[in-house]
Amino acid sequence: MPRKVFLIDGSNHAFRVFHAMPRMTSRGAHTGALLGFANLLRMLEQKYRPDHVVVAFDEGPSFRTRLYPDYKGHRPEMPPELREQWPKLQELVRAWGYPCLTVEDLEADDIMGTLARRWAGGEGDGATEVWLVTGDKDFSQLVGEHIKILDVMKDRLIGAAEVEEKFGVPPEKIVDLMALWGDASDNVPGVPGIGQKTAAALIKKYGDLDTLLERADEIKGKRGERLRESAEQARLSRALVTIKTDADFPLSLEDVATAHRRDEAALRELFLTWQLRTHLKQLDEGAGASVTSVIDRDRYRCVDTVEELEQVAAAIRAAGRLAFDTETTGLDTLEARLVGLCLCWGAAPERAVYVPVGHVDALGQRVPGQLTEAEAMGVLAPLLADPELPKLGQNLKYDLQIMLSSGYTLAGIADDTMLQDYVLEPDRSRHGLDDLALRYLGHRMIPYKEALGADPKKLPFSHAPLSRAIPYGAEDAHVCWLLDQDLSERLAERNLGRVYRELELPLIPILAEMERAGIGVDVPALEALSVELGGRIRALEEQLYEAAGSVFNLASTRQLARVLFEDLGLEPVKRTAKGAPSTDADTLEQLRGQHPLPGLLLDWRALTKLKSTYVDTLPGRVSRVTGRIHTSFRQAVAATGRLSSDSPNLQNIPSRTEEGRRIRACFVARPGHVFLSCDYSQVELRLLAHYCGEGALVEAFRRGEDIHRRTAAEAFGVAPEAVTPAQRSAAKAINFGIIYGMSAFRLAKQLQISRAEAQAYIDGYFARAPEVRRVTEGFIEAAAETGYATTLWGRQRPVSGLKSRKFRDRGAAERVAVNTPIQGSAADLIKLAMAAVHRRLSAEAPDAAMLLQVHDELVLEVPEDRVEAVAAIVSEEMEGVAELRVPLRVDCGWGKSWDAAH
Repeated sequence: MPRKVFLIDGSNHAFRVFHAMPRMTSRGAHTGALLGFANLLRMLEQKYRPDHVVVAFDEGPSFRTRLYPDYKGHRPEMPPELREQWPKLQELVRAWGYPCLTVEDLEADDIMGTLARRWAGGEGDGATEVWLVTGDKDFSQLVGEHIKILDVMKDRLIGAAEVEEKFGVPPEKIVDLMALWGDASDNVPGVPGIGQKTAAALIKKYGDLDTLLERADEIKGKRGERLRESAEQARLSRALVTIKTDADFPLSLEDVATAHRRDEAALRELFLTWQLRTHLKQLDEGAGASVTSVIDRDRYRCVDTVEELEQVAAAIRAAGRLAFDTETTGLDTLEARLVGLCLCWGAAPERAVYVPVGHVDALGQRVPGQLTEAEAMGVLAPLLADPELPKLGQNLKYDLQIMLSSGYTLAGIADDTMLQDYVLEPDRSRHGLDDLALRYLGHRMIPYKEALGADPKKLPFSHAPLSRAIPYGAEDAHVCWLLDQDLSERLAERNLGRVYRELELPLIPILAEMERAGIGVDVPALEALSVELGGRIRALEEQLYEAAGSVFNLASTRQLARVLFEDLGLEPVKRTAKGAPSTDADTLEQLRGQHPLPGLLLDWRALTKLKSTYVDTLPGRVSRVTGRIHTSFRQAVAATGRLSSDSPNLQNIPSRTEEGRRIRACFVARPGHVFLSCDYSQVELRLLAHYCGEGALVEAFRRGEDIHRRTAAEAFGVAPEAVTPAQRSAAKAINFGIIYGMSAFRLAKQLQISRAEAQAYIDGYFARAPEVRRVTEGFIEAAAETGYATTLWGRQRPVSGLKSRKFRDRGAAERVAVNTPIQGSAADLIKLAMAAVHRRLSAEAPDAAMLLQVHDELVLEVPEDRVEAVAAIVSEEMEGVAELRVPLRVDCGWGKSWDAAH
């Protein structure tokens, strides 16, 4: 077989994983790029088994900078968080046993290009295949019979056919194409006005760049003119994008082969220092044994007899712990049905099994080789319902609801890998099992589509062939088991166990109960409101066309810009990234006073958004099973710890506009019941006062004063009783602006005052309450020292950019450092309150149901004759759930509709 040589673009991959994997050790050292690189090296070994590996890095400026001083000149400086990891990356590669190359005056591209051309080729067993491990499109010029590109981020192998399909020209023409097209990422100019498709068409027609430039006189119009004017620039661009393949530095395949000596002692020390536990564990388990050898899917089992399932149940009892997952017909937990059960009770793959109960063939007929649901649950139901048998899984809220919908109980929830990762990595957008397996175990799971063997949009999982469903299902439970121990250790080491155990885990059954309860909605009222809003929208459209003097597409930003800035002659406020005049809401707000059209358009946008997002959509969200709307509460989304709501989102319905209140009025309680709304009063300001510990803010809350009125009186120099509503509103913006780290510029825009006035308000605030400045500066200092901001209950959020030389990046980081302890603590507080309220109601008012959590508010549905008693219980629990230096206060209201409850 031909030898496989992998040439890794170390610089390219380091930047990619740095941005994809923000991570720090418990001591605040940034290690995301290091973890990502270690994952890459291990994955390449496990999945592709290369014969030789060489890693190349950039080393300072290259010869291209002498050719063109602006080459890569627009790129920002390397982030300090990556700079501190850069030399350690090469240390990691060398300890792994691979050559790590840097060559003065060359980029990693040139090192790889030279080695690829030097080594690729040959016939039979003496042939050498070179795989370029990179995501950089420049390498497409090197692709050939024995050279391919492996983009690991997209899991895609790129040959000549793929290059031509993507760029429209074969690999040997890529440099000519890019000479015309340019390369924005490297600041290569190309020819102005010529994009990829045009460049490809020209090269196809004329053969190469030189011929094209020689015959540029034949090309008419602007394109020909640009080609003639930019001929030298195109030739320069070609020189810049051409990867050197004949650089003079010594390295042979024999050198690479003899150099491969893994230094396990050095690797172990590095993994310990950087807290890369998964890699350390794999190193210790077998001198670098791969996870793939541990996760041997061929050893997973299918359980299709009652006798065997009883043996499995006995083994689970003996193990004392169970990883559990369900496979179902869909995502709607009220309508989905069980297809299979996934069980794991140990690290060995033999202890992971799949129990199919609902698989069917193409005609919908039940396939042989499965238990019935009744047979399977006859054995498993007592295990699943046993609160003394700990269960772990991934997003167990879903599995809990599936069990309840099927008539069973899931008790003893002990760990959830999705929530573990969310607490550890709150800034990540993805906490799915596939992502966790790849990140922590270096293991790529079976894709859902591959398991189904069909289009998942057309067929449910019940149509998956058993031969594919067995490894897919067993793997889900097995990977959860493998992840759980590692993630639990990480939580303990970073002192995040309390956040996970006390704030997140207890919410799983509570949120499941809330989602299943749903909320009633008056569909006829929504339909009537839709008709009314439709009439108002059409009337606004007529006014808009009259104000514009023409009919245009109100949803087209391009046409709107033409009307505003060309037809009406208004001055643009700002521009988009592409240089076009902006027409966003902020721009329209600033233009409101100059012409009627911007204000009318803002009103039109607000009404159309409400109508399309809520009024027209909500009736279709009513469940066929319950006749109620069932939102989904998502725990693992917001970096601050806030819950989010979707399908539909019931947290963003406006409460301060007439139209928003009318939508809320369409949410109605069931007969004999009312909605009870219990809302923390000014909780974020109270938390800020708690952090201050003393001073004006603390005293004001202790005396029960209206904090916004007090701030207004001090800011505007009037008596508290003389404060106007406008002044109180401005003071409210100042109070909350302080929490959010609002700049004088933003405050000036919000209050429509000068920047100097806004700055005077902020300076005056801090002069009267110096303890607030002391606290906010302390937040920033603590985040700079540790690398993360922390809430009162210990939740951590990474903060990067505090040392950035860019004012905008540094300002954004400071705002995160300041508002995370406040907003995050408020999120933690309401979660603690939900658990406390749920416990108390379960014991004293089981006929009251918690339906919604909207930021600092809980909405319950309560028997009308019990509302005052329940309100007292909820208020007592919410106000007493934490002991702060200032009292917590809860405002309660109730009524037949959500709006009336306010």
